Amino acid sequence: MERNIVLPMTEKTVRELKLGDIVYLSGEVIQLLAPAHQRAIEYKKANRDLPFDLENMAIYHSYSCIEECEGSLHCYYLGASTSAGVNPYEPEFIKLFKVRAIIGKGGMDQKTLEAMKETGCVYLAQIGGCSQLSTQGLEETTEIFWEDMAANRGIKHRFDHLGPLIVGMDAHGNSLFENIAETVCKNKEKIFKNL
Repeated sequence: MERNIVLPMTEKTVRELKLGDIVYLSGEVIQLLAPAHQRAIEYKKANRDLPFDLENMAIYHSYSCIEECEGSLHCYYLGASTSAGVNPYEPEFIKLFKVRAIIGKGGMDQKTLEAMKETGCVYLAQIGGCSQLSTQGLEETTEIFWEDMAANRGIKHRFDHLGPLIVGMDAHGNSLFENIAETVCKNKEKIFKNL
């Protein structure tokens, strides 16, 4: 099924999504990688002000090339980053911030999947190497924060139909990545038996 979703999104909407659904997101999405996740968790626990509100919103594991020009931000490209590096922080992050969607590539671990099921969050997989598509859906880059983190800084983007994104992990404990890994293992056993 194909879904066009405008952020913020409700837990009900998230729980209606199924593995393999195609999603297009519109609205504000926050670009955050592992070091920014760690800082956000530390800030939250210390009751420090954060430069964003993620409840019912989406985060993007992404790198981008941005330049400030005449008082506005211009993004030349952005594309999904491999999400595995964020695994140590993501379960706690999901629970603390009630984030509803994570965009990235490669999937995430079992602990993150369990946090998604508990909180009501999905993993939206983007095909690697498709930065052209995600950049086309970008309306504007509105803010950069935590610039001391260099390439790991946080960035606020506004999208109109970011996608296609595939529901790779749903809010019911299902994972396409896990299913594929099981199939690969079974096929590998058959291949070894035939050698």
